[in-house]
Amino acid sequence: MGTRVRAVLALSAALAIIAPLSASAAAPAVAPATSSAPAVTALDGPPPAAPLEFRLAADADGVVTDDGALAVSLSVDNPTLSTVRGGRVTIAVGREPLASRSQVSAWLDGDSRTAVRRVGTAVVDSIAARGRSMQTTVLELGEDLEPGVYAMRGVYDSAQGPLESRGVFTISDDAGAGQVAVVVPITAGPRSEGLLSAEELEQLTSAGGALRSQLNAVFGTNAILAVDPAIAASIRVLGTNAPESATRWLDDLMALPHTRFALQFGDADIAVQYAAGLDEPLTVEDLTPALDPEGFSAPAVEPSPTPTADESGQPTLPDVQTLTDIGRARSDVFWPAGGTAGAELVTRLGEAGTSPAGSLTLVPSDTVRGETGARATAGDADLLVYDADVSRALHAASTSDMIVDRDAALAAATAYAAFADPEAPLLVTIDRADARSAAALRSAVRVASGIDGREAVGLDSLTLAPATEVRVDDVEPDTGRASTLERFLKGEADLRQFASILEDPQVLLAPERADILQLLGNAWIDERPAWRDAVATHRAETATTLASVSIIPSPDINLLGSSAPLTFSVRNDLPWPAELVLDTEPNDLRVVVQQSTEVAAGASQTTRVDVPVEARVGSGESSLTLQLRSRTMIPIGDPVDVTISVQAEWEGVGIIVMSAIVSILILLGVVRTVLRLRKRRGARQLAAIDSREKTDA
Repeated sequence: MGTRVRAVLALSAALAIIAPLSASAAAPAVAPATSSAPAVTALDGPPPAAPLEFRLAADADGVVTDDGALAVSLSVDNPTLSTVRGGRVTIAVGREPLASRSQVSAWLDGDSRTAVRRVGTAVVDSIAARGRSMQTTVLELGEDLEPGVYAMRGVYDSAQGPLESRGVFTISDDAGAGQVAVVVPITAGPRSEGLLSAEELEQLTSAGGALRSQLNAVFGTNAILAVDPAIAASIRVLGTNAPESATRWLDDLMALPHTRFALQFGDADIAVQYAAGLDEPLTVEDLTPALDPEGFSAPAVEPSPTPTADESGQPTLPDVQTLTDIGRARSDVFWPAGGTAGAELVTRLGEAGTSPAGSLTLVPSDTVRGETGARATAGDADLLVYDADVSRALHAASTSDMIVDRDAALAAATAYAAFADPEAPLLVTIDRADARSAAALRSAVRVASGIDGREAVGLDSLTLAPATEVRVDDVEPDTGRASTLERFLKGEADLRQFASILEDPQVLLAPERADILQLLGNAWIDERPAWRDAVATHRAETATTLASVSIIPSPDINLLGSSAPLTFSVRNDLPWPAELVLDTEPNDLRVVVQQSTEVAAGASQTTRVDVPVEARVGSGESSLTLQLRSRTMIPIGDPVDVTISVQAEWEGVGIIVMSAIVSILILLGVVRTVLRLRKRRGARQLAAIDSREKTDA
């Protein structure tokens, strides 16, 4: 009914705008100063007012009480900046019950002119600017109406003219037969990171948070839970460091007696995975790198004379199965997003899984042909067929913030359910949604659990119902999302090769797979612009990771001797050390190099690498090609070319020059010594002569 009301209001707004425009059509246009400016049309009178919004809905889930009384909620919103006068609301109901679901839909969509009769009126007082008027009136329908679904119409004589709103109500036959199964998803909404952070968990699981609201909504019901295992894993990887509210939430989930099944990690879109050519759904194989070591204490071990491996004192870390456990769940149950599961996908999912009981696939009734109940088969595939009309109405109720809109959606759900076979089990869902209120979700679960007087049952009872053979429509795959997944998988394959440089490749690969599944989440289907931004961000992050280890380009090198080590630098921006091999290949015969040099590149740092080089012939220009590889010889990054200027003769010339200098220095030293000795000898001779002369005298 909300869609129909919006359409009526949009039409009223359009008429309000067109009228003054038409009246001013003959007014002359104001000529602009320059011919390049657009023409401006003068309007007569004030600008058109924003349209009032009028709604009505049957209370009590749209079910008439035994005494023939029907409570109806009325709501009028005034979005204008002025107070508007009040008016009278005239309420009329159908003379005969609607004969089918198609008639119900046609009436609510405004496409039907079902005969109605006036049964009551109400008065709406004046409404302040940007205010809202809400009231409830009780209609006495009498006891002469037979069981069935009836049309209801309200016409509000407003200041802007008559406004119409439509609804339905149901007179029950009190049969109280049949069963109903209600599937409720427990999901965290659209995400691009594989696991929720501690801050996100605290927000979502505290009072008023989305996850806490979802859990509260199913307490005391027999709803079937469809749980995203990524939520449980996000809590468990933190160990004792998980927020208290998150730990309590997980304990509450595990303690619930409800039957349940696990969605794919991140509630990933399974139809897209098969459309991308996969043979089986993607899984998260390891979450160990995400574990918070400080959240897991070593077990207390009594000392023994002969210590064992269990007495190592190391904490016992949970594996991926333990981390993603959601309790007593049936395996191999698949719930593709509504309208994405065609005949081919249903067949392939029927072959998937390893459960001895076989797989089950949930599909909406509007994609199935044949006499259907909740249990069906399509070839060899086992199906659970949920009522599309009732489920859409319940979903609308669960996402409605205004009470009158919620009441209208719940009344529509009750009306659609009245046409279901009372002898066959009815399956309904309250489909995935983000940021809905606890009150709205709780109301939808409550109504669904007893709709049309049925008894709520769990998954086990539902699967025991007899199955009918049906045909599933073909559905065109979402090629855009499938192409995106193919690019994701190509990037993951590149990361797998790149991660071979790490001691534990899973520190890169496990988060990548978890991120991919989250980006494939069904919650993104209706958020295409935001999803495209998230995809672009993820691809940029992958490219950055692949470029995080590389050779820093080197300037030209002068080799002045016949042999010397050349120094190169390897950059590692990863937070983990990398084990690499530097391949060095000369491009001519002028130099001989060490072909492979092992490199231990430290985390988040630049490492210097010395490569021995020997000049084979004389001077000239040469070059080397450098390529980083993993220990398994997988190329890492792009190759780098380095130019070398070889000046090998400088070594011989240097030796000759040095020899000459040394010889000259030695010769000069000898000459100096000889001269000094001669000088000393002459001095002694002169002294001797002087001595003799003095003696003779």
